[in-house]
Formats: sequence, structure tokens, C-alpha cells
Amino acid sequence: MEFRILGPLEIVVDGHAVPTPAPRLCTLLTTLLLRPHRVVPVGELIDRLWADETLPANPTSSIHTYVRRLRAIVGADVLQTRAGGYLLAAEAADLVAFRSYLAKAAEEPAREVEHLRRALDQWRGDPLAVEHHYAVGLVEERLTALEQYYDARLAQGDHTDLLPELRASSAREPLRERFSAQLMIALYRCGRQAEALAAYDEIAARLVDQFGLDPGDELRELRQSILTSTLEPEPRPTGDWVRQNHLPLDIRTLVGRDDLVGQIVRLAAQTDGVPIVVLTGTPGVGKTALAVRSAHQLTSSFPDGVWFVRLRGASDQPRRPDDVLVELLRSSGLDPSAIPDDLDARAAAFRARLAGRRVLLVLDDARDAAQVRPFLPGAAGSAVLVTSRHALDSLVALDGAIGLRVATLTPDDGAALIASLLGRPYDNDIAELVAMCAGLPLALRIAGAVASRGPVSALVDRMRAAGALPVLTIDDDTAVSTAFTTSYDLLDPATQRGFRLLSLFPGPEFGSGAAQALIGRGYAEVLGRLESASLLQPVGADRYVMHDLVKQYAGQRAEPDAGAWNSLCAWYIGTADCAVDTLFPTAVRVPVTSYERRPVDDAAGWLESELINIEAVASRAQVLGPPDAAWLLADILRVYLYEHSLIDAWRRLVRLGAGSAAGNRLGEGAIEHALGVLDRITGDASGAVEHVKKAIELYRSGGFELGEAALLCNLGLAYNDRGQLTDATEALSAGIAIFRGLGEVRFLPRALLNLSMNHEHLGRFHDAIDCTTEYLEIKAAEGDPDTLAAYVNRAGAYCRLGDLEKAAADLQTATLRADRRDVIAWRVAMAALRNRQDKHSEALQYASDAVQDSLDIGSAYHESLSRMVVGECHLEAGDHVTARTFFEQADALAMKSGYDTMLADTHCLLAQCTYLDGRTATAHELATAALAELEAVQYRVGEYHAQVLLARCCTDLGRDDEAAVHRAAAARMREETGYVPSR
Repeated sequence: MEFRILGPLEIVVDGHAVPTPAPRLCTLLTTLLLRPHRVVPVGELIDRLWADETLPANPTSSIHTYVRRLRAIVGADVLQTRAGGYLLAAEAADLVAFRSYLAKAAEEPAREVEHLRRALDQWRGDPLAVEHHYAVGLVEERLTALEQYYDARLAQGDHTDLLPELRASSAREPLRERFSAQLMIALYRCGRQAEALAAYDEIAARLVDQFGLDPGDELRELRQSILTSTLEPEPRPTGDWVRQNHLPLDIRTLVGRDDLVGQIVRLAAQTDGVPIVVLTGTPGVGKTALAVRSAHQLTSSFPDGVWFVRLRGASDQPRRPDDVLVELLRSSGLDPSAIPDDLDARAAAFRARLAGRRVLLVLDDARDAAQVRPFLPGAAGSAVLVTSRHALDSLVALDGAIGLRVATLTPDDGAALIASLLGRPYDNDIAELVAMCAGLPLALRIAGAVASRGPVSALVDRMRAAGALPVLTIDDDTAVSTAFTTSYDLLDPATQRGFRLLSLFPGPEFGSGAAQALIGRGYAEVLGRLESASLLQPVGADRYVMHDLVKQYAGQRAEPDAGAWNSLCAWYIGTADCAVDTLFPTAVRVPVTSYERRPVDDAAGWLESELINIEAVASRAQVLGPPDAAWLLADILRVYLYEHSLIDAWRRLVRLGAGSAAGNRLGEGAIEHALGVLDRITGDASGAVEHVKKAIELYRSGGFELGEAALLCNLGLAYNDRGQLTDATEALSAGIAIFRGLGEVRFLPRALLNLSMNHEHLGRFHDAIDCTTEYLEIKAAEGDPDTLAAYVNRAGAYCRLGDLEKAAADLQTATLRADRRDVIAWRVAMAALRNRQDKHSEALQYASDAVQDSLDIGSAYHESLSRMVVGECHLEAGDHVTARTFFEQADALAMKSGYDTMLADTHCLLAQCTYLDGRTATAHELATAALAELEAVQYRVGEYHAQVLLARCCTDLGRDDEAAVHRAAAARMREETGYVPSR
């Protein structure tokens, strides 16, 4: 799959364009494509997708929905969730090709026209799907390339052939005077001087009429040259200039940098103004090697020389600009006696020497902008390439420099580098070596040199035992730690302290809140200075990452600091508690009393971005403490992980919490609570009952009545799954009684909801309606829109009573929520309603969607229920053969998970299929067994259908007396419950 944005958005699969998605999905995709392999914050996506439109009620949730839809098109490996936003691991193929051909045009002058033509061929029209300011930038790149293409063609003498294109471009872009100048030059070179002058008059008139502007200096001077027939190339400067090329060796094994080299070459080769390109990045990332490779490729573009100057900015003795200027002026051929004495005069003399010449100046390892400025040329023609460990922001802001951050190598590029250094194919040892070097080129090169003296596996074992940094050393000057020390020594004491404390952070990336918890006062200034020194990398809005080896180095210099660590744990516990409470105010969990609550603006976004860090903090807390951190975090996040079906992360966090909860009754209760919920939703009903019973006793002995009430309601659900409906009703009623006694009305709705489901299974449909109605009254009084599940349950009861009008009204009133389980229940209810309305195709669609949703969230219970309903849809439509397949699937899931009620129901449905096969005697046996199971779990609706089926079987078998008994039993059940069957 590839993407194209230079024109209308295209998605191409196997060489064929596929239909583009909806407009907002197109906007989302192009926004991510323009920032490939970078995290785009959720807030930026919201701004882009809704621009000047009214935001939806929950824009963050809407973004998540659009991301899921786009991920279904492009794949989860391409569209990745990252902290604070999303990352697209793909690029626009046509944009990459366009820029690649531009770079080749700069590298291969002999094929310049060919490469520029291929670059321009990537464009299919205006980039319609791209936001305006990016589209303007892309169009500017295209127009610049078109100017270069025309210049190259004119240099080849293609004046006549170019005339139609030049006329069109000049008319289409009247403000771009270069096209007009090229048209005049082409006409003049064709011997059509009068037409060239007429073209000027036409251009001038157009500018005045349309824009009220006069032609610029270039056009006026060109007109004068054409008028006087003096149009000739500008004379090159002459005199005592001495051409120099000071470039060091271009290393052969520069891997994974082709695109960046092409970008640098393209920027530095621009002729409008003085290009200044600043390369920054982590110590050891390969900035100098990258600059040298780029400079070698630019040599032919700078015929007056290429100078390489080491400024030693990261050392304790950086070079003084005035001393370096003396060397450069003398090297250029200036008489030493003519070199001025002070810095400003020397800088002016240097600018004068560069005027009218094309020189590339490579300034390596600059400390700051002040060290660079004296070397900047004053006139167009020359270019400057700077490397620095610091961002040099003022050079960007005040001098028009372009800053490029050099990233570490990808795992594939790192492996290619090691393999090329060792001259051996890729294997598992090289893979582990690359991972330990974390993509840092200096580390990889030192590792390659060390590994060349012995087996790679031995080097890996040493790094695993001692850590990477002590092993990645050749001598005092050639070591990864030496590169880091040079930067560390330049930091002030407060920033050094912050650098060391950040090594305590156990996760992959962090925000300013975590940094404040670790560092304390002045944390923002510390982060800024570390970012400027390239010891910290920004990876999104208020998100930072420290390279693995830099973090190891910081950890080696750090001393244990229990205060900072405990502060970090307290911040995570307090913030997570507030975030979960904001999203799930009625979720019952152990009260957090010993940690300060810390509000957060975007609770959902914070939890999504910090989940991996919370797990890391819980894991480290096993060793460093505090003792309650892990189990508290597991308990706090229980409802969030449940609602988002993050089962694997939940299990890991619960395992961590179990280790720290021992001996603490509430802690042990919280872990048993979580295990009970996990077992229930993953299909172990018996395990769920046992864990919940333990949790109830632990909460009761710990005085946590609210938790006891909530778990009695959970126990009711688990009993319901096992078909123990009487026990379920008792447990739910006991939990509700405690809630009422505590005056905690806000916790009643969910318990009432679950009790309503129990009443429905027992055939108490009016009681079920009373429970759901009370639920809706409470929610209405609270102004809470969370009513979907209640409407679904009440609609189910109305359906059983045959009141399809009220059932339909409830299902139409219900508002779908983000909770996928409630949505599945709604789809199942809609399927049941449509079946009763004889709209079987609609019913099947609802049920099939429910199956897919169940698979998405990994819920065995919902999958079993949904498959059973799909089977009922086929059965109602007269296709009992297909129905049997789905009933068997539901039966297998219910048996594996211990869902006794559902198991009994599927057995009765399979008996019906057998009866429809014409195997009446076998159907009678199956229905008899199913009836016994249904009576055991007290599922009255199922009992009714089993009795009806048995009556039919007995009639067909000539056992009329038995048939009468079964018919009477079925009629009695209808009278007792009010149940109205569909047929």
C-alpha cells in the first residue's frame, strides 16, 4: 500500500487506486502523512479535522473513532498509537520520490534535466487534501523545482521548445517573476528581441492592472540588457583568491541517511540568499559524518571552495571566532598584513572575500549562535552548514537558519551498519547488539570495532552483564560515555542534578508533570536546557524522551534519591486517581487517602498516554517502594482497563499489585476484586465466583462497606453466568440494600440494571421493568446520559411481554455510548426485535455486527451470546442448517467458559434444529436434557420453548398424553410470567 498527496489524495494497493475514505478520514490521513514517523498530538488533529467548524461534544473520543476507522484501512502497524497522539509509519510515496529526484538533480549535474523532469512528473495537480499552509509550502517546492528545470533546459539551449511552457507558467504565476525572466531570455536567445521586450511590456501591464505593482529589479535589469543587446553571463570574480577544499574523509559506511543527505544538499544548493543549515542531535548521533557526506556531494556546486572548520564548541576550550577568521582569511589568499585586528573588522573582511563567490562553509561542533555569526556570508552565493549539540534557536529565529534534528538509526539501518562493519550477515547476535546500542551511530561503530576482535555473542554477554556504556569503549577518546561527558560537563549544577534525577524515570517517555515530580522547582528551565543540549528529545506536545544510552549514563552519575522517587509515585497515584474519577465517578475502588489528588485537564488522553509509564512505575515500585503503590495503581486503573478491554495490560498490572498487597486486607481485596472481574469477562465464571467471594470477605473485614456492596453485585453477575439465578438475586439484593443503607444512590443504577437482567431470566418481566425504570429515574435526576444499558434491558422485557411498540421506542431512544459491551447488548436487542417483526435480514446484520464487536474487545460472554442470536436469526428465517453452525459455536464457548444459562439455552436451540432435520426421537432426547438444564438454572423463557418442543416431538411420536402434559406446562409458564412468544 502506498499513499499519494501531490494532487487529490490517492491510496494505491497493488498498483491500483482504491476509493478514498470519507473527507475527515482523508484530512486525518494527510495530516499524519505530512509528519511521517512523528507523533502528531491529539489536539493538533482536533484542530485540523474541525478547523472552523463546531467541535463535537467529545472531540477526543471522536478522534479515537476516526483513528480506528482509518486503522481498519491502512493497518494497525502503519497507524500507531503513541503517548499524546498518533504516528503514521509510512510516507507519501510521491512526495518522497519528488524530493529524492530533486536531490539526485543536485548530485548529478549531467542528468539534472532528467531528474528534475521525473520530480515534476510526481505531481498530478494541486494537493487538495492538504491543509492550506502545508499546501502552500508544497506548491512552493514545486514551483522552485520548475524554475530549476527551466534554467537547466535553457542552459542546454532548449529555448524554442520551452517557449509554450514558459508562456503558460508566466501567465499562471504572474507574481513569480523568475518565470517571466526565463520567458524573456528564451525569446531573446531565439533571436526574437522585439518579442522579448513585448513580453516585458505585457508582464508589466499585468502586474499593474492586477496587483498595482511594478516589475522587480531582476526584470527591469533584464529588459535593459535585452534592449542594449548586452545579455551575457555575469563575470566571475578574479584576483588573489586561493581555492580550498578542507573536507575530511567521507566515511564509506554511512547507513540510513540518504533522505536526510538529499534534504541537506537541496537546501544548501539554493541560490536565493545564504542557505544556513543547522544539524543538531544527541551526542554520537553522527552529525559530523552527515555534514561531511553532504558537503562532498555539494563540492561541484561550490567551485570557489569548501572549508571545514572544527569549532570545538562542546569542549572546555571552544575556538574563538576571531582566531578562526585569521586562519580563513590567510587561507583564502589575503595578505596577513591586511587582516584587521578586531573581531567585527575581521568578520567584515571575511564577508568581503566571499562576495561574488560560491563557497561552502562547514562549521563543525558549534557551541552557540554567537560562535557562528561572524562566519556568515553577507551576499548570496555561498552556504553554511553547521553541526551542534545545541539547538541554536536564535540562529534560526534571527538569521533564517533551517534547523534539522538528526535522529538515531532505525533497527534495520543499525543492523545494516553493524553487518557492513563486520562483513557478516544479519543474525540474532547482531539483532541484540543493535538493540543494546539503541540506534546511536557512535555506539554501533564502537560496538562493530570491539566485536571485530572476537565473537559477537561474547560482546553481547559482556554488555548484558555490565551494561552497554562500560563496554562501548576503545580508549579514553573513543567511547560513548566520553561523548556524553563532554555535554554533561557544560551543564550548570541545577541542570546536571535534573539530568541525573530523570534517569529514575522508568518509562520510555514522560511529560512535564512527571519531570516536576522528580526535579521540583525550576524543572521547566532544566527541561529546556537539556533539550537545547540534545540530551533530551521532544516527541510531541509536552512529551520528552531520553535516549537509552544517555539514560544509562545519567543513571551511572546518579545516586539513590528516595524522596524524588516517592514524589514520582505519589504524582502518578494522585493523578491517576483524579483522572479515573473524572471519567468513571461511580466506579468503586479502595479510597486513596495517603496521596494528594492531582487534577488533570484531559483525563482520557492522560490515561492513554501514561498507561505504559504507570505499569513501569508499578514494576519499579516492587523494588523501591512505596509498598502500596503497585496495588493502588492496579485498583485505580481497574475500571479504565475494563472499559477499554485492555486485558493484557490489566493482567500485568494486577500481577504486579499482587506482590505488594500481601498483608494488607484492602490491598488483597482489591487484587481479588480485579481477578474476579478478569475471570468473568474472559470466560471463567467459576473462578470469578471464588475470587469475588474472597474479595467480599477481605473488604468486609477491612471495613470497606462500599466495596462489599459493589462486590455483592459482581457476585450476582457471576452467579447469573453460572445459572445460579436464585443466588444471583440474593447477592444483588444484598448489595443494593447496603448501597441504600449508606445513602449511596449514585451506585444503585448499575446494580439495578444487573438485577433487572436477573428478573428477566427468572421470568419476572414486570420486576425487570421496575428496576430499569428506577435506573432511568436516577440517571435523569443526576443529568447523566448513561442510559443505554437500561433502555436495552427494559426493551428486552417489553419484547418478552409482546409489547413491541414500547420495546422499539426504548431502543430508538437509547443513545449509543463508547462502551462496546453496552453497544453489543443494544445490537443483540435490536436483532431480537427485528426477528419478532419478521425483518430477518436486518436482524441478521445487527447480530453479525455484535459478533464482530465481541471479537474486537475479546469478550467470550458477548461472543457466545452474539453467535447464539445470529443462529436465532437464521432459524427464524427458515435456515436451520446455518443456524445449527452458530448454535454449536455458541455452545462451545459457553461450555468452555462455564456460562450455564447460555449453555442450557443453546442445547434447547440445537434440539429444535434436530427436530427440523426430521430426527424427532433424537430431538426429544435432546430437548428433555435441555429442559432439565433450564430448570436447574431457572431460565423460564428457555423452559417454555423446551416444553413446546417436547409437545411437538411427543405428538409426532404418537405420545399424545405426554404432549398434553408439556403443552399444559408451557401454558402455565406463559400465564405465570406473561411471556408472549414470537410465534
